[in-house]
Amino acid sequence: MDSVTTHPFISFAPAMPQEARADTRAALVSFFQDFGFTGRNDLEKLAGWVLGTREMALSPEAALALARWRVEGWLAEVLGPAHVGPSLMARGRAAFVLVGGARWGADVLMRAPSALPEAWRRAVCEAVPMSAPAEVPCQMREQVLVLNPFMDMLRRWLRPAAGQAGVSPSR
Repeated sequence: MDSVTTHPFISFAPAMPQEARADTRAALVSFFQDFGFTGRNDLEKLAGWVLGTREMALSPEAALALARWRVEGWLAEVLGPAHVGPSLMARGRAAFVLVGGARWGADVLMRAPSALPEAWRRAVCEAVPMSAPAEVPCQMREQVLVLNPFMDMLRRWLRPAAGQAGVSPSR
C-alpha cells in the first residue's frame, strides 16, 4: 500500500504570474500612501500585514478589500462606536492624517489599538472631521435684485407714508 505524505503548508494552487503580484502590491502601496505613509519599508510592511500568506491568491481588488476591512476594524476600535458608520473610512483616514499617524511608522496600524497611548487615541478621536448634513430637497427662497441700493433707499424714504406701505418699487 502506497501513501503520499505532504507538508501541511504546501499549497497545490497554481501560482499567479509575477506581474499580478506586483499589481497587488502596487495597489496596496497606493492605498497606504493615502494614509500618509511614504517610507518604502513601512509600505512593504503594511502590504505584508494585509497579504500575509495569501499573496499568491489575491487579486488587486481582493487585496484592497481586505486592506479596507482590516483598517476599518482598526479605526472602529480606535475611534469607538460613536464614529462607526458608512463614512468611517473617510473620516478615520482624515483624522489619522491630521494627527500625523504615519510618523509612528507601520507598527501603529499593526498594533492593537488598546496598546497605543491613550493621549494619542484621544487626539485621533478629536481630529475626526464633522460630517456634513444630509441633503434635503427644498425650494430656494425668492431673491430680489437691487441694482442701485442707495436709490432704492432714497425712494423708500421719499415715498409718502400713506402710499403703498410695504411694497418696494424695485420689485
